[in-house]
Amino acid sequence: MTETVRHPNVAGHFYTAVAARLRAEIDGYIARSAAEPAKAFGVLVPHAGYMYSGGVCGRALASVEIPQTVLILHTKHQVGGGVFSLAAFREWETPLGSVEVDESLQHAIAGIEEITVSNLPHFSEHAAEVVLPFLQVLRRDVKICVISVSHGPLADIQTVADGIAAGIKAHDGEVLVLASSDMNHYENQHITLEKDQMALDKLAAYDTQGLIDVCVGREISMCGLHATALMLETCRRLGAKTVELLEHTTSGETGGNMNQVVGYASARVL
Repeated sequence: MTETVRHPNVAGHFYTAVAARLRAEIDGYIARSAAEPAKAFGVLVPHAGYMYSGGVCGRALASVEIPQTVLILHTKHQVGGGVFSLAAFREWETPLGSVEVDESLQHAIAGIEEITVSNLPHFSEHAAEVVLPFLQVLRRDVKICVISVSHGPLADIQTVADGIAAGIKAHDGEVLVLASSDMNHYENQHITLEKDQMALDKLAAYDTQGLIDVCVGREISMCGLHATALMLETCRRLGAKTVELLEHTTSGETGGNMNQVVGYASARVL
C-alpha cells in the first residue's frame, strides 16, 4: 500500500521542529527580498540547514510571486525510484501543518512516459522538505508536486520538460517551477567561489547545455544540476526568456570554516 502522507524527516536537524520558532525564523528570512518581487516562471533556491542557507532561500522566494501550485524539482540524494521520480504522497507534513499535493497536476505529470511514480527516493530526502515551510508562510493555501531528478542527458531532460510544460499549460492555475540545489561542495572558499561562478555564468546566460558541460568538465559538484536543468527547460517551454541571478554565498560566510565550504546561490527565471 502506497504511503499517502509524507512525514518530516529533518525537522529538528536542518530546521527547528518547534512551530512558533520556525515561523518566526522564516518571517525573519523573508522580511527582505533579494529583488523587487515579480511574477516568475521558475526559481532556484538552496536546501541546506537554515543556519547556512535559510536567508538565501527565504530572500529568493520573497522575490517571486508564489502561485497556489509549486512544482519542486530536486536532486536525487536517496536510492530507489527512477531517473525522474514523482512522489505519490497526497500531503506533506511540516511543523507548520500539512501541504496538499495538487492532484490534477500530479496526474498529468504521472502520465509522462519517462516519469516513475515512486515514494522511495522521497522518504529520507531533505531537498524538498526544507523549502516547504517557506512556501507555507508565503502562501497559506499552497499546493505542491515533487519530482526527484537523477543524472541524464539533456535530450531526456528536454523530453520530460516537454511533458511537464504541457501539463502546466493545461493546468487550471499558474504553477511556479522550483529547483532545489546547492552549489559546489567541500572545497575551500576560493575554489568554491571560482567554480560556482563558472556555473552561475552559464545559468545567467540561460545556457542549459553549457551549465551541464561546465559542471561535468570542471568537476563542479552542484548537486541539483539536472533538477535545475529540468527547471530551466520547462520554464523555456512556458515562455521564459531570461535568468536573473539573485544571491551567491557559501557556508563559510556563516559557519566560519573556509577550508571546506558549500556554495549557495539563488536565481529567478523570468
